[in-house]
Amino acid sequence: MARRTGQCLCGAVRYSAEVEDEILACHCTQCQRWTGGGPLYSVNVRDAQVEGQEATVSHFASDWGERVTCGTCGSTLWWKMKGKPISSVAAGTLDDQSGLTVTREIFVDYRPGWLAPFPGASQSTEAEKMAKLQDYLAGEKS
Repeated sequence: MARRTGQCLCGAVRYSAEVEDEILACHCTQCQRWTGGGPLYSVNVRDAQVEGQEATVSHFASDWGERVTCGTCGSTLWWKMKGKPISSVAAGTLDDQSGLTVTREIFVDYRPGWLAPFPGASQSTEAEKMAKLQDYLAGEKS
């Protein structure tokens, strides 16, 4: 992980974080609509420090997830589990995207026909991801 910076389109929200170099491509229909075609390309982060948090807007499209955008320009910023710290950011918001590679694709059963699979990336279906999510949520309640 290397420390990188990023921001929304207008610069109202800026962040720095320790960023992994592996991109996750989520093909779920919510991400397709959220990004305007999709998938959501995101990178895992740790220790995110945000400037302009007051400009963010959260949308809760599920009982567990929080989608965050810039309230000024509308840029997709990050998705996170409700009540948890930021764990991934939209790869396109990074100031420097060099060295990043798509290594995982999820909800591949919703991948648009016009988008080919990424060579070498692992593939997970909705059923597989939802089973993992249910296991995670069950562990959170224990």
